[in-house]
Amino acid sequence: MPFFTVIIPTFNRLGLLRQTLASVWGQEFSGHEVIVVDDGSTDGTAGYLRSLGGRVRVLQQDNRGPGAARNLGAALATGDYLAFLDSDDVWFPWTLETYRQVIEANGHPAFVAGKPLRFHDEAALRTAGRENLQALAFPDYLASGDEWRWWGASSFVIRRATFAAGGGFAAANMNGEDGDLALKLGCANGFVQITAPFTFGYREHGENVTGDFAKSLAGVWHKVRAEQRGGYPGGGARARERWRILTRHLRPVTLECVKRGNRREAWRLYRATFRWHVALGRWKYLAGFPLKALLS
Repeated sequence: MPFFTVIIPTFNRLGLLRQTLASVWGQEFSGHEVIVVDDGSTDGTAGYLRSLGGRVRVLQQDNRGPGAARNLGAALATGDYLAFLDSDDVWFPWTLETYRQVIEANGHPAFVAGKPLRFHDEAALRTAGRENLQALAFPDYLASGDEWRWWGASSFVIRRATFAAGGGFAAANMNGEDGDLALKLGCANGFVQITAPFTFGYREHGENVTGDFAKSLAGVWHKVRAEQRGGYPGGGARARERWRILTRHLRPVTLECVKRGNRREAWRLYRATFRWHVALGRWKYLAGFPLKALLS
């Protein structure tokens, strides 16, 4: 049984996918299998993946979005841990070895978050050195919510049993499915954030799915409604910890609605989460948003 299953969802990113896979094949740690889920690509991705033979396990589905694609890969994974990597991002040669060391040093935690190097120009990747390993350990993810701890699904390494127990990614074709999953795993035993070295390169470009604001808005509402119906763990005792994380996700989207002239949607989000912000003492936001909305 492999230690890791690497899961890569892809949709019409053939050129970038080649680079992503090259970075996976360049790993120092070899105890892994690779699953690529083709999410209905039409650019020749399927033919390229067939040409790789047994180097990767290839799964295909109609275009349903990255969350559903990752779930399909996870359902057929055999590794103890699932290491997610988007098809426009890359790993460094030490990435999986770093994850292995962190996992073994911290008693096999449920959830590990890697460190991103955000880049536009691939030359920036060459500036990343193999620094000494540093990490912050928490009892669980909810306990880490005083600041942002991860950057996209390519940050995520999750124990396979924990992923299954949490229900996996939301299958809806939206942005923010990574934040939703993190909250669903909020009380799983053990969360570790790697602070050095960099473990993946996060490519910033015009085709990033996070650039689709309609999907970002849908993802925020998904999380708000999940919290309202009790869909995240921890109950009332840990509500403030969840709200601390949730409001960090939604405030930028609320303000972006105002910027785009969609004040009605912004006010809906403001009202829906007003009580959370009061409980957290977010007075600057509570007072500043109405002024910004009225003056825009």
